[in-house]
Amino acid sequence: MRNVFLKWSRVSGVILGAVLLGACSSGWNPLSQDAAANNQMMLVRKDPASFGYDRLQVKSQIYPDLAVFLDQTGLPDFYAETNSHDRQYLIFYYLEKHHAFACRTRSTRGNEVEFTGPYRITDSEYRLLSGAKKEANQRQKALLSQRVGAS
Repeated sequence: MRNVFLKWSRVSGVILGAVLLGACSSGWNPLSQDAAANNQMMLVRKDPASFGYDRLQVKSQIYPDLAVFLDQTGLPDFYAETNSHDRQYLIFYYLEKHHAFACRTRSTRGNEVEFTGPYRITDSEYRLLSGAKKEANQRQKALLSQRVGAS
């Protein structure tokens, strides 16, 4: 189990380095969402709902154990998704606790998922994600201000 944990830690670090930061809008159909979410880091915000939040809702319906996991740990601040052969990898970043969890699926086994973690996120991961979250919150406040001012 320890070797699995170490491998997952390396995988999540590679994923973080390879993904783009984004807080995309919601409202897409699930098939185009799959393409848009692959190899992406997504902000998870419930109100207003972010693309990452919407993706987690869809994934929770597909993978019931993921819904249980999210009920127990709460919503992550960020969520990354990538694919490799018949597996999908989901990484959940919790900034306040400075840790992350990894989840992998297997298309040949229906809706089964496997979790590892928590593992500590690096200082550079924390700074990068905290900065992205702060920037997204500032943009959201600016948009709300513009809407109120236009009313």
